[in-house]
Amino acid sequence: MTKTNEIEMNTNEIGHFERLPDEILLTLFENYIRLIDVYVAFHCLNHRRINGIIKSARFYINIPSKDIFHAKSFSHFSSQIVSLHLSTFCNDLDLLKLVNLRLLHIEKPTQTQLTSIRAEFLPNLYYLSLSPCWYSLQELPRHLKKIAESCPFKYMQFCILPDGKTIRIQPKHE
Repeated sequence: MTKTNEIEMNTNEIGHFERLPDEILLTLFENYIRLIDVYVAFHCLNHRRINGIIKSARFYINIPSKDIFHAKSFSHFSSQIVSLHLSTFCNDLDLLKLVNLRLLHIEKPTQTQLTSIRAEFLPNLYYLSLSPCWYSLQELPRHLKKIAESCPFKYMQFCILPDGKTIRIQPKHE
């Protein structure tokens, strides 16, 4: 067999990965493959089935250090991110594109991030945790200070404020 025939044969073959059932691929993308790896390995891949599976995936992101953060992948998949745990380095991360975010934990939120935690920007937020920070509870934006009395988030059920206070919020019924 010539080199050309061998290359043609290899490009026409379906690999083992592509043969996996949709449910297994979805589980791999959501739970085992880092967001940056999904982006780098599959973003430009011209494979309709795999692209469809990736578009239906929900991502649970933990960014413990700047080394693991990849802005392009984060931005590209922002509407698919449902859970986000940010470490202290993420002080410039924009939360406004995370419209489907349900769980948010920020270790040292910036004032910009705190003002972005609003029902109109994060309409599906269910759980919010803000680790103890340099600021006092009085420095929180007004809508977060009064979250126990009047929660603007439709789905919010738990909120942990920087002072360690855990607030359980009764779900709103329509």
